[in-house]
Amino acid sequence: MAASAAGVVGTDAAEASDALPFVSAVEHVLAELGCLKLLLQRQILRLRAASLLREDQFRGLYISDEEVNSILLEHPSAESSMRDHSASPASLREINLQIESARAEVSLRIATSHASGVNLPLERIAEIFALSELERFVLLVCLAPEVDTSFEVLYSYVQNDVTRKRPTPDLILKLFCASRAEQIANRQHFSAHSVLFRAAFVEFSTDTQNRELSLFSRALRLDPRIVSYLLEHDTIDERLRSFTSCCKPTRTFAELSLPEMLVSDIAQASLVLSRKGGGTVFLHGPRGSGKRCIAEAISREHGRCLLTADLERFSSDTLPLPTAITLLCREALLRDANLLLAHADTAFDDDCARPQKRAAFLHALDPTGFGRHDFSIFVSAASPIPQADVSHSYRSVSFSVPPPDFVTCVALWNQAISTMDCVPAPDVDSGVLANKFQLTGGEIKNICREAANRALLSASAPPGVSLADLEAVARAQSNHGLRRMAQKVKCVHAWSDLVLPVRAIQQLREICASEKFRPVVYARWGFDRRLSQGKGLNVLFCGPSGTGKTMAAGIIALELALDLYKIDLSVVVSKYIGETEKQLSQIFHEARSSNAILFFDEADALFGKRSEVKDAHDRYANIEVAYLLQKMEEYEGIVILATNFRGNIDEAFTRRIHHIVEFPLPDPEMRERIWRVLIPPDAPLAADVDFGFLARQFDFAGGNIRNVVLAAAFLAAQAGGEICMQHFIRATSRELQKLGRMPSRTDFREYFELVRTPA
Repeated sequence: MAASAAGVVGTDAAEASDALPFVSAVEHVLAELGCLKLLLQRQILRLRAASLLREDQFRGLYISDEEVNSILLEHPSAESSMRDHSASPASLREINLQIESARAEVSLRIATSHASGVNLPLERIAEIFALSELERFVLLVCLAPEVDTSFEVLYSYVQNDVTRKRPTPDLILKLFCASRAEQIANRQHFSAHSVLFRAAFVEFSTDTQNRELSLFSRALRLDPRIVSYLLEHDTIDERLRSFTSCCKPTRTFAELSLPEMLVSDIAQASLVLSRKGGGTVFLHGPRGSGKRCIAEAISREHGRCLLTADLERFSSDTLPLPTAITLLCREALLRDANLLLAHADTAFDDDCARPQKRAAFLHALDPTGFGRHDFSIFVSAASPIPQADVSHSYRSVSFSVPPPDFVTCVALWNQAISTMDCVPAPDVDSGVLANKFQLTGGEIKNICREAANRALLSASAPPGVSLADLEAVARAQSNHGLRRMAQKVKCVHAWSDLVLPVRAIQQLREICASEKFRPVVYARWGFDRRLSQGKGLNVLFCGPSGTGKTMAAGIIALELALDLYKIDLSVVVSKYIGETEKQLSQIFHEARSSNAILFFDEADALFGKRSEVKDAHDRYANIEVAYLLQKMEEYEGIVILATNFRGNIDEAFTRRIHHIVEFPLPDPEMRERIWRVLIPPDAPLAADVDFGFLARQFDFAGGNIRNVVLAAAFLAAQAGGEICMQHFIRATSRELQKLGRMPSRTDFREYFELVRTPA
């Protein structure tokens, strides 16, 4: 019944061309509200004719007839019918003619506005959501008090209750419909399943008194976002603004750094979605692997903007998730945009209610209740969302987005480095960075951006970014999750500090070479196409305590410019069934994105031999070992296991070990080298110190020698002089006592008296 573009059908074309277009959305709304006032005027006349308005002595104290007449007389054509309080048949005929004339004029101007390209949000929203004439009229009636508060007076007067300043379904239907039967037939438009409520255009007032009324008598309010849209104040819904943004995508399919076959499948899916009127695309893969880029490329192909909601920043404390999804879908339709729900899996808490939350989330994705739904929704998550939970009422497709391979990583590094604000140093090598750090495209961009910012803030001129700068930022950004479950080892030793047999040193250097030349073997020579798993580097260090296993791990980490993390077994191992596996799963998951070396000291506690199953404890202990075997097979980083007893390691691990390095107890010659290496150049060493004697007489491991050297240094510092032989003798005697051996003349020979002499 309200004016619309459809109302000009059958109108003479010349007459339509003479009508002036609306210059703005506000002018159109005001014209529509003029028609609404005429409808209210007619309803008042009807009520007066039927004596249905209260005529008691108190009514005028609230809203007088004169006040209502003055409001209605703002419309020029209303004067004759409102001269007095009576309502004759002639007055009704006159007002009907005025209504038809006003509608025709508004309809003609709407048609002219369409032809002139003028944006009319009320018409646009009716088209987008396929609103009926009545639904469009509901929006207009609810909008009126937001534009002109005098409508609150009119609504109160015509509803015979000064407290009812908002329209009700009963009032709207009486204004729109010609009969009571028609009113009842249109009651469905006010149910929860109608587009008006499904798309949250309107809502019933929530006060207690209003909830107790019948459906027809409950007050309606227009959603503030729809008010803003209809008045061309087009900003994102304030409830979504903290985690939502909108952009015009520029990325193309050719710019996607993804496998060629995957890009081809995505392009084909984009074509189908465009032809079939949209759908839902589920994208799962590591953070920064290109899921947003896919959404941008498809949206650009569709000629639509991209509305992005970062659900990691969403809080369900202020807004239920299904409601947020509904508002986001509505926002996408209003903006002619596709919708990206980034980090969707963070919206599901890891608790018993997770399946129910996921089901509610997926149900809210169904936009079919909005009328037109020719837009696409992208659901981005780190792990796959079970397709069995997806509603069959809308089409969907799922893509797994893998982390970039070595060749792609090199290209991503080159691209990110070329866009830095600082000039890269000559030593910056994309191949080295791609081999050393398993990163996604998004992470690589962030690293280059931060490295450039650090260089710009430094005092060097001109500012530049070196390979070491990029490696430092990459390590800092990669290890956040692993720090919660492991201890970072400070690596300070060099190859010259390591005293081992030549064969062991050679093996350690081969370990470094295996990591450095991974891209040559796996990528360039194609060995990665022959191996589905086991492409990591697993190393076993075995030997007595104190022989240099931790030092060797630190030297390898320093050589490869990677962080070394020592796994805290007290955090990992649990007496509760399943907890150990859970902790190990988190460690390997974090390590996958941390680009660090995992160091398991005393590894036989975790990687010990499986035993014969005699009870439930044996069975679950064996499950832990089997689980570790599986994780080591899947992991593509570096894992170093250290044990004092090689025989305690399960044989199944040996097959998965690429390098086994023996750390024997040092012989006298090696022990003398250790004694000398441990003395810093700045330490005041006395001339009477005989390292040869100490090395021959005491079969210490490197760790014990370190303890003696440090204790002797503190004794000398206390005495205020050089580190003398007597300090080493006393410190050695203390170390022997710790090992359960009493100092004897046989061990100390000519220095035995120094054992008892105060330093």
